[in-house]
Amino acid sequence: MNISQHDAVIAEAVAPEAASGHPAGSDAKAAVAKSAKRRKKDQLIALLAKPNGARASLIAERLGWQAHTVRAALSGLRKDGHPVVMSKSPKTGETVYAIAARSSEQAGASDAVSA
Repeated sequence: MNISQHDAVIAEAVAPEAASGHPAGSDAKAAVAKSAKRRKKDQLIALLAKPNGARASLIAERLGWQAHTVRAALSGLRKDGHPVVMSKSPKTGETVYAIAARSSEQAGASDAVSA
């Protein structure tokens, strides 16, 4: 192996994206990020599905988010059709979020729309 071949091997090992023109493992990284995002969404839905819902501070703490990220995620859930409701805790005055139980009338209407 001559010096230029050796340098090429070293360069590829250090920065594979330089040799291929694509970031190393970009597809794998995107899949992991999407999977992690899905898990966070599932965790959020589980917190909101509790009988009394969840305080905004609890959601932020459990998911490692800031307050504005919690509000954005809740907006995303609403956009996806989840009936997210907001109330105030009578004891602390803190905002509490929950997924409202769908009445049988609403569930029937949504089934008719999706059919």
